[in-house]
Amino acid sequence: MANYKIKCEVVKILANKFNCSKVGDTFVLGPRTPAGMCARAFSAVYPASLAMRFADNISWEGADGSVELTCPDQDVVYRLTRIKEE
Repeated sequence: MANYKIKCEVVKILANKFNCSKVGDTFVLGPRTPAGMCARAFSAVYPASLAMRFADNISWEGADGSVELTCPDQDVVYRLTRIKEE
């Protein structure tokens, strides 16, 4: 069974009304909100990260194997990718 770590990176700021992120911020996702990551954003990306963690691919991935999601406030865009350890 696959068991990947998932990298979550801030790729775009649309408004950032809460000033909670900046482009380039990167987190490794697990079962708890990573230090420095907004809990609301984590709650939005967690379901997709869980699916990605235990599968080699999922139907809504882009051609490059990434998924882009927006936080609930619609102001920060996150990109999820698998960390493939060798």
